[in-house]
Amino acid sequence: MAEEEEVVKKANQLIRARHEFTMYEQRIFAAMVAKLDRNADSFPVQEIPISRICERSNSSDLYRRIDDITTRLVDQKIVVRTTDEDGTREFKKVNVFGMCRYREGEGILEAQFTEAMRPYLLGLSERFTLYLITIFLRLRSKYSTQIYELLKMREDLGKVEMPVERFRGFLGLEEKYPKFFNLKSRVIEQARTELKEKGDIYFTYKVKRKAQKPVKLLFFIHRNDMVVDDLEESLPVPEPDSPSEGPNLNPKKMFMRELSQEELAGLSGQRLDEIYQEARARAQRANQGRSSKVLMKQQTLSYMETIWEREE
Repeated sequence: MAEEEEVVKKANQLIRARHEFTMYEQRIFAAMVAKLDRNADSFPVQEIPISRICERSNSSDLYRRIDDITTRLVDQKIVVRTTDEDGTREFKKVNVFGMCRYREGEGILEAQFTEAMRPYLLGLSERFTLYLITIFLRLRSKYSTQIYELLKMREDLGKVEMPVERFRGFLGLEEKYPKFFNLKSRVIEQARTELKEKGDIYFTYKVKRKAQKPVKLLFFIHRNDMVVDDLEESLPVPEPDSPSEGPNLNPKKMFMRELSQEELAGLSGQRLDEIYQEARARAQRANQGRSSKVLMKQQTLSYMETIWEREE
């Protein structure tokens, strides 16, 4: 599969998790996720060209920077917060990478996820988010990438509402930009501008206030037709007889691979076709009739999972 067609698939819990990744670390993380065989039983050692992550870097200091980045990556943790039905809160801390390696002159970064990351990256059949790595790697602000993932998670709903303080916590900004004006101009507006220019989706938003104090943010999610059309034109056209490996190229096949043997046994071919047709129709409506093959099929898969989860 061409690099431009690689798809990132993450559990929604992972997207909501707290982390301290820098922009480069986020890019490495996403690029590694995009290369995963999501049906595998364990994590292999993976390789990515560092030039894909550190574009326009000064080659004289690249090795030093990668040394620092890999040191940070093996120390990085995500914090997954959950709340039980009885209100009991749980904070789970997980190391992301067990190993990172870079050898000067080869230009290849090797890394391996820890086994504890399995529930968030492998065998996902519900409550996950898909997006193209091509789009993600275009973004230059770490806040833009986090907001992008948040919006992709709720793209089918068309909006996201979040208390201002939770939004700060999501981005790790509890101690930064204490004045809302600065948060708005330095983070929200910059992300809005960047996604409008580079993302397959963009957002508008409304600030809800109580006694003049900003208390909630309401994001409205929109399809970015100009970027989607440009992306479709830039992607290579697959050979008619070539097998499709990515979920964005064969949503029905990818959907079936996520099901258990028991679920497959209970799913008739007719029902599978009905789910596919319903999901495809929803994707077409969401795209307002402007067909983009790669993104349409990516969205169709997402809707198929939503329909299936609703039936369970």
